[in-house]
Amino acid sequence: MAMNFKIFENKQIVSEYAADLFRKQLNNNPTSIVAVALNDEADLVLDAVKADVQKNAVDMSQIHVFDYDQKKDAYSNIGLVERQYHAAGKDKGIIDLIKSEAKTKENKGKLTTLFASLDSDGSVGYQYIGQKEDTGLRAAREIVIVATGANKASLIEKLYQTEAGGNFEAANLKTHRMVNVILDLEAAAGLPEDVKEYYFSKFA
Repeated sequence: MAMNFKIFENKQIVSEYAADLFRKQLNNNPTSIVAVALNDEADLVLDAVKADVQKNAVDMSQIHVFDYDQKKDAYSNIGLVERQYHAAGKDKGIIDLIKSEAKTKENKGKLTTLFASLDSDGSVGYQYIGQKEDTGLRAAREIVIVATGANKASLIEKLYQTEAGGNFEAANLKTHRMVNVILDLEAAAGLPEDVKEYYFSKFA
């Protein structure tokens, strides 16, 4: 399976781990282009990003964020330059958005990382967002999926069991080169016990 699962005890730890990945991405690549479509996971993760960035400063001067969650204030609070915040929507594909609004010499219009949740039908981020590998969110070099709560358990179970190539879009991420799926124990409840034990982690 071309996915790396991480299971943590609760949603607060999940959000802190996701925030740590977010900050490290910006630190490691100061010209990052990031798409965020966290849906119902957005507030908790972005609060954790704010707390993390306050402890560990990040140079935001060349970072671009394409935000499907419409959380502009959250990015202002972590120091993102206003002209490099982009409220994304369903009217234009992410790659076209990047090319028109964020293409630079360094990143050449590439989507660096996607942080997303799963919709109830298995779509990534939001149902209206393009999922195509060449022009949609799957074009990201790295994808981080965040799923917490008992209401996500059946989705995660289906994700684990479903082969790529069908209509369950989340499962098609199994063909992507780098996907991290970050779960709490409630979201992981439908996974086999040995799988949960294998992927369970502690983060501090």
